Amino acid sequence: MSSSISFTLNRRAVEAVGVDPNTTLLAWLRERGLTGTKEGCAEGECGACAVVLVEPGPDGARYVPVNSCLFLLASAAGREVLTVEGVANGGLHPVQKAMVDLGGSQCGYCTPGFVMSLFAEYYRPGRAEGGFDVESIAGNLCRCT
Repeated sequence: MSSSISFTLNRRAVEAVGVDPNTTLLAWLRERGLTGTKEGCAEGECGACAVVLVEPGPDGARYVPVNSCLFLLASAAGREVLTVEGVANGGLHPVQKAMVDLGGSQCGYCTPGFVMSLFAEYYRPGRAEGGFDVESIAGNLCRCT
């Protein structure tokens, strides 16, 4: 059985037509050439596949990182999803710039997942200017270190 799923991806309306309901968001993204989101473990343990859901809230949007290897595409219906390809509107997002400036990448495979988790933290309500909660990357692993 296949279905049609409409959602917002990187600030653009998209429709996934004829999709198996068991397709993960990660598989669907990569099949469409959005390969910045990586598959590291396929078990939700490493965070290489992290994307961000933009959830409406009473005080504005909340940015919630999710492991796209476990997140079914059908769960994206009617929602807004951001991938590493969609975090910046021209140039680098401050999180990406900090990763570059501070040497926050080794082989680079895990970097997109770290960027997405830190991106969500960047927009966390109540975050101190320039401060980050180290727990925001607790779900991300770098196998180089």
